[in-house]
Amino acid sequence: MKEEDKKKKPQLRRCAACGLPGHNKSTCPQYLEDNIVEPIKTARQPLKFFVHHVNFSNHVSPHVVDLKNKKNDVWENIEESAPEKSRAENQDLSLKNLDPRIQIKKEKQKETFKENKRLFRVKIEKKQFHQKFSSYFPIKKTLADASASMANFRNESRNNLATLKSNFFNSFLRFKEALMSQSRLKFILLSAAFVIILVLPIKASTFYKNLKNTTGQISTNGIAGFMSLQESTSALMQADLPTAEKSLENALNNFDQAVTVMQKKYQRLQKITSAIPVIKDEVQSRQKLITAGQKISLGNAYILKGIEESRAISDDSLSKRMEKLTLHMRAAIPNYKEALADLNGIKIEVLPVEYQATVSGFRTLFASFLNDLENIAGLGQTIQEIFGGEGMRRYLLVFQNPHELRPTGGFMGSFAILDIKDGRIDKLNIPAGGTYDLQGELKKYIKPPTPLLLSNKRWEFQDANWFPDFPASAEKILWFFRHSRNLTADGVIVINSSVLERLLAITGPIEDEKRNVVISSANAISTIQEIVEYGPEKKENKPKKILADLALKFSDYFQNIKPTELLPILGNLFEALENKEIQAYSTDEKAEKDIKNFGWGGDIIQTNGGQDYLFAVNTNIQGQKSDAEIKQKIFYQAEVQTNGSIIASAVVSKEHQGTKGEKLYGQTNIDYIRIYVPEGSDLLSVNGYSWPDEKNFRIPEDWYEEDGDLKKNEIEVKIDNQSGTRVTREFGKTAFGNWLITEPGQTSQIQFVYRLPFKIFDLSKDTESWKELFQSSQILANYQLIFQKQSGIDSEFESQIIFPDGWAPVWTEGEDIRSAANGASIPSFTCAKNMIWSLIMKKE
Repeated sequence: MKEEDKKKKPQLRRCAACGLPGHNKSTCPQYLEDNIVEPIKTARQPLKFFVHHVNFSNHVSPHVVDLKNKKNDVWENIEESAPEKSRAENQDLSLKNLDPRIQIKKEKQKETFKENKRLFRVKIEKKQFHQKFSSYFPIKKTLADASASMANFRNESRNNLATLKSNFFNSFLRFKEALMSQSRLKFILLSAAFVIILVLPIKASTFYKNLKNTTGQISTNGIAGFMSLQESTSALMQADLPTAEKSLENALNNFDQAVTVMQKKYQRLQKITSAIPVIKDEVQSRQKLITAGQKISLGNAYILKGIEESRAISDDSLSKRMEKLTLHMRAAIPNYKEALADLNGIKIEVLPVEYQATVSGFRTLFASFLNDLENIAGLGQTIQEIFGGEGMRRYLLVFQNPHELRPTGGFMGSFAILDIKDGRIDKLNIPAGGTYDLQGELKKYIKPPTPLLLSNKRWEFQDANWFPDFPASAEKILWFFRHSRNLTADGVIVINSSVLERLLAITGPIEDEKRNVVISSANAISTIQEIVEYGPEKKENKPKKILADLALKFSDYFQNIKPTELLPILGNLFEALENKEIQAYSTDEKAEKDIKNFGWGGDIIQTNGGQDYLFAVNTNIQGQKSDAEIKQKIFYQAEVQTNGSIIASAVVSKEHQGTKGEKLYGQTNIDYIRIYVPEGSDLLSVNGYSWPDEKNFRIPEDWYEEDGDLKKNEIEVKIDNQSGTRVTREFGKTAFGNWLITEPGQTSQIQFVYRLPFKIFDLSKDTESWKELFQSSQILANYQLIFQKQSGIDSEFESQIIFPDGWAPVWTEGEDIRSAANGASIPSFTCAKNMIWSLIMKKE
């Protein structure tokens, strides 16, 4: 080597941040300390290779390093087609071995495990980060310590760089080996297929026959089990326990046979088929049918066991029996959910043709059944919260007659005081005189709402359900009860007479020996009404005595209820709550919150500033029971103007189908009707109203007090000069009230025309979000209508939403809503529950 080369010093790269050699800016400790940031984890980009195909020769590359002691199994990554274990190996579904608490505990443990796993992973990542970087940036008190730390960092950086290079090289070798291994796997599979198809035609034929035999056996046993299971589920919902249990056992036996075939006889054959897509779909769909059947069977077994255990309870507590059944339903639901997921994964077309329609229909019905069961289980829990627990609770049960409509569902003719102690009915008292028994006991004299002056100059207990918002009416009912009996109650439950018909459909007819009548679901309302109005007990001022007698029979029935009838009763109870045949209110905040969450509170639906809303409320005053013969139709039209405002028209039509002169039902229907619309709506006109004769109204005494609740809940805005319509603000809505009188055999209708308080063309935030969703630069308008149903009447409803020319529909949502060229329409239908419809239009 030349002398000048020896003397020549090597050129070192220096850091652009601190000027020191041996590192660059990205690894400079000083720079990182001054500009420390959280490390960002980025996904490693896959390495890209260009593969040049050559003739394969069986040799071993000298560059391949065997990093595994265990060789890859060809079948390791191929999906198994059979359930992991048969029922005989893994499950004992005998009723005595099922514990719903274990199933519920498992579900909670799954959620807890997932959360703990996530937290543990976060903890490990934080620990690794601190271990990695804490030595890089120690806090030094002196300059000498900082200089030593810098030297250590440089040495460590060099070591880390060498380690990184080594790791990268090893990772490359492992990747290469994996690639070669994957290529060998593909080659083996392709070679096997080639041999089966071309080289060994006889073996291939045998394979196909075995496969068809296997799937045939699986199909036969699976379908047979499924059919038995369908029969078991149907029997279970009808409380036919012997049939349900027998069919469940048949289903399990058939599923076991199918699992045995899939697991033990042709397990390797099924592994091969799982690699062949065409056959795989058929085998897996039949497998899902079997696993779904097993899970439904387990769910049914839980419910059967719940019924059996509730039957074994010797205690007379309905609450405890309900608790036991609800516990088992909650355990069954996760199994039903897994079963539904399997059913949804089945390709119907690969099943035998004769069973395709059955399985498809069952899948749809089972989804509905699962939804209902979840609601019923929730209902059971809510009932436990309201009626269960320790101590004494008192509820007012108020019986409403929809044949004489009132805002919350019907006239309050009767009531009961229900005392519950430690979850058991302690006392049930039904005054024989009904709600009128409190007239003489009421110590307050207050003026009633003006329309009620047609029947009484003093506001009393029987007319307390004046407010269409049920919590407000329930509070007023409790107020009258408190000021009459000097007693308080924990809540109010109003029950329409239609619930009695539901109950009698389950219990069967009840014979009343005293009155020599048989009361059934078909004649209950008319028979009881006849006895109440014209029976001999009315002369004794005990017209509701029959209700007290029936209550004793029903009380005895509930105390000794058959476990097989619990599910049908819960199902009917849930449907009655959904249709507002039963409404509840509790003074306990938690219980009231649960009631509202389930939609059983009967409160007026709250809306935002851009939603349309309609709620028609009928109040029969002095029309006796004529609503039994009234057929009501509501036609609603929202017409959008060119400036974006909306003119609404609500027409309520009443057809009186009764016969003039007929007792109770042939009377003139006198209705004070209110429609509740978005707050701030402006009344334009009213047509079709008819007022009762003014001389029929009572005049309250001057010294009667004004009612505080009435002042708070009804804020009068004005009286329309032209029609006499009363305009008020109530419960976040504007209300228009007027009279509609309908004679027997006649049809009458009233029309309210008003302007909504908002413009539909205003580009609110919601509208902007819709524009982004549909990726349109054009003007979009979104409209939504909420229709609230009055308890006690199922009206026919029809609607139209009309836009100006130059607008076209983009999207609709809601039951039976249909797009039109310039808006949308909702064809006439009978409305049994609250409804909501949505429409988005674009300007062309």
